[in-house]
Amino acid sequence: MSATIEYVRFETTDPAELVAHREQLVSQLRERYGSDFLGAHLARFEDGSMLDFVVWSSPEAAARAAEEMPGDPAAAGFFSRIGTVHEMRHAQVLHSTQP
Repeated sequence: MSATIEYVRFETTDPAELVAHREQLVSQLRERYGSDFLGAHLARFEDGSMLDFVVWSSPEAAARAAEEMPGDPAAAGFFSRIGTVHEMRHAQVLHSTQP
């Protein structure tokens, strides 16, 4: 199975509010993108910056979501908590394992 990872490292002034809006965002991704949305992880680095790690079925699905979701009013609760974006990249998964 081929997949694409979306990696976004950013700042937020309110991690608790960001996390509070996360489940709604994930639900929207599942509803809008169906089987193209494979999963997501949100993490915090030791320096306080955040990592959003999303797995997509293809580079096209990742690019479509990156274009559509930040401006979607239904996702504003999450995206309005994002400050400076340090890095956003997409990468092709070459190998995966499952437990």
